Amino acid sequence: FDFKTAENEAVLVKFSLSPVSTAGAMANLRAEAPHWGFERVKTEGQAAWNAELGKIAVTMPSDGDMVNFYTALYHTFLSPTVYMDTDGMYKGLDQNVHKASAFTNYTTFSLWDTYRALHPFFNIIQPKRNGEMVRSMMAHYDQSVHKMLPVWSHYANENWCMIGYHSVSVIADAVVKGNIDGAAAQKALDAAVQTARTRYYDG
Repeated sequence: FDFKTAENEAVLVKFSLSPVSTAGAMANLRAEAPHWGFERVKTEGQAAWNAELGKIAVTMPSDGDMVNFYTALYHTFLSPTVYMDTDGMYKGLDQNVHKASAFTNYTTFSLWDTYRALHPFFNIIQPKRNGEMVRSMMAHYDQSVHKMLPVWSHYANENWCMIGYHSVSVIADAVVKGNIDGAAAQKALDAAVQTARTRYYDG
């Protein structure tokens, strides 16, 4: 886009995304940024990030070390990512539209990279969020024609680009730490067993 602007004139742009529809994107925009306050969005975003980053307080020998630490911590929280509209609607693995009921649906599960340390870390620092990630994995399982937990779940797709079934480690750690229990834990165990017994080709 080209805009004819005067000196020091600012152009304000709003955009929104939806995994479901244009109408969903517009509803997200109205719900999340009904105003045109750039500074307000910036301030609210900074406050949200400071709340998360403030969960860990450290002392370091230098300001540079502090920057490195909190930059790394920021990177740990970037994914998995929320994948649904503000009303809970999202496109599932089966390509149908589903509604996340009483949980936040997540995607971008690079589990081969994250099962060893990132998800166990989430179970300590962000237990509710990690529990919702596990529920998202179970939704993936329910929608899978193969009845498998995610290998590399990416939006409404399974990338099948890793060996193993590392979602089982993530789920087991959440159960051991008490973030999943009761019937949900039993269903997760059944899904883990079914996934272990299912063979797939990793090209």
